[in-house]
Amino acid sequence: MSLATALGFRGRPDARQDSRTRVYLKATLLANGRPMPIHILDLSRKGALVHADDPPDPGEIVWVVCKGNELLGRTAWVKGSRFGLAFDSGLPSARLDILLTEGRRALASA
Repeated sequence: MSLATALGFRGRPDARQDSRTRVYLKATLLANGRPMPIHILDLSRKGALVHADDPPDPGEIVWVVCKGNELLGRTAWVKGSRFGLAFDSGLPSARLDILLTEGRRALASA
């Protein structure tokens, strides 16, 4: 059994279940034991659009650390320096609201 199967991820990413909100959040992604800086460009309870100079491979299990939140996820797709993440469990509403507020504020300032 693969790690992705053990964690409950399906072989193919499902269609989006939650609407996404445009944001700009700096975060760190841990993939294959190596940390890398990333920028979260949109966010929902179950996933995100992310930018990184060296994105992880599709299907790779990753940790995202953002503003004190740690999220386990899987790379759903990669296109150039952008990629989609599917979180293994949804962000609680209170944490999502805080991240969305901060991310929209940063986006408006840019």
